[in-house]
Amino acid sequence: MPSGESWMHRHTMHVPDRVRLPEHVPVSWIGPPPSDEETRTVWESLTEEPVIDHAALVERVGERLFRRDLDTVGGLADIGFFRPFYVAHARRLVAALDGTRLRVGKSA
Repeated sequence: MPSGESWMHRHTMHVPDRVRLPEHVPVSWIGPPPSDEETRTVWESLTEEPVIDHAALVERVGERLFRRDLDTVGGLADIGFFRPFYVAHARRLVAALDGTRLRVGKSA
């Protein structure tokens, strides 16, 4: 890895800090396929396997983001401590996409 290069992937979109959506509501994709990495992670999480509700989507996106970074740095980095932060970021990411790329809480 070149010096000065971060081992973690950079976030590709602004995500508000304090966002809460109901957990057990339907979620559907309403936009075109995304071009940025994090939004693509949400899109893939919705399209590759059926997602029951918002809570399941947040958990799946958080896991995918965590696994992406774990695969990049390997198990020796011991980033497992940071796993809850990935779920929190996934929650904010999904909320930021609500109404533009996602429909959360309304019939799909």
